[in-house]
Amino acid sequence: MVTIRDVAKRAGVSVPTVSRVLNKHPGVGEELVARTLAAIADLNYHPSRAAQQLRTQDSGRVAVVFSDLSNQFHISVLKGIEQVLSVEGISITIGNADQDPKREAALIDIVLSDNAKGLIIAPTREDVPAVERAVEQGLPVVVVDRRMRNVAVDTIYTDSAKGAQDAVRHLIELGNQRVAMISGPIHLTSAQDRYSGYMQAISDAAISFDPSLLRFGDYRQESGYRLARELMGLEQPPSAIFVANNAMTIGALNAIHEMGRAIPEEIAIVGFDEVDWAISLNPPLTTVAQSPVEIGVGAATMLLERIAGKATSARTIVRDTSLQIRASCGAELRPK
Repeated sequence: MVTIRDVAKRAGVSVPTVSRVLNKHPGVGEELVARTLAAIADLNYHPSRAAQQLRTQDSGRVAVVFSDLSNQFHISVLKGIEQVLSVEGISITIGNADQDPKREAALIDIVLSDNAKGLIIAPTREDVPAVERAVEQGLPVVVVDRRMRNVAVDTIYTDSAKGAQDAVRHLIELGNQRVAMISGPIHLTSAQDRYSGYMQAISDAAISFDPSLLRFGDYRQESGYRLARELMGLEQPPSAIFVANNAMTIGALNAIHEMGRAIPEEIAIVGFDEVDWAISLNPPLTTVAQSPVEIGVGAATMLLERIAGKATSARTIVRDTSLQIRASCGAELRPK
């Protein structure tokens, strides 16, 4: 069956351009219209009636595209988004890029051709041409959890550098001289910031940096497990590990328990992201807490303001973190 993508490829235009031609959208150049109509005729393309109805009605939908919906942080952000948009009667279409830039680009193309009111996105990297294209075409866009290069866009994220610095400083103050880090993928700005905070805390404490204590994962559980085993297997293993997100923390904890190492007596651990199960562990887990629901609320609010024309230049909101000190870091906690 011939698809709208086949037409776009034949005409040498984008999927959104084909959609605009089909819907007789003003502003498409005569030459592009001619090429698109010729491709439609050559391929004998017939859009489905349901799709045409969906694209031509003001459906009151906002698209939300996340890089990885298996991440609990993103699920909590989505909860905040839904809280705001549901009050306005706006429905949400959810897309999961699954950390795949090609899949992400395809999802954004669908958003552009589908008459959505706006897009909230946690991108797979800091340079996403499809997001740039969406902004250029006038689609209201808000980026969450990361920052983007080469495009001015509304953004809301956490001060990850300070959060990481606070966590590592705390581990050092507890007497740890060999603090390891399991970082996220360095092409993401959130991972860059947490790495920067780790390095700043090491530098501030005048500790000689040991590159063998630094590992880069992919924000998923398996990499946390594998990298924790690597670190614990060093000839001189760390006395503490800072893990850069909740999924990798689960993996690291699994590895530590599997190897029979006592927390915090043999290895202290601090995770980035507060999670419900942190206080249920034995010992309870020290975490760097973000505010994902509030981030979602902020993102949805910014998008509504952008849709309503209440914002002109791109805005940035940076939310603070808090260190939730529990027994896994080795702190002696007194009952309140």
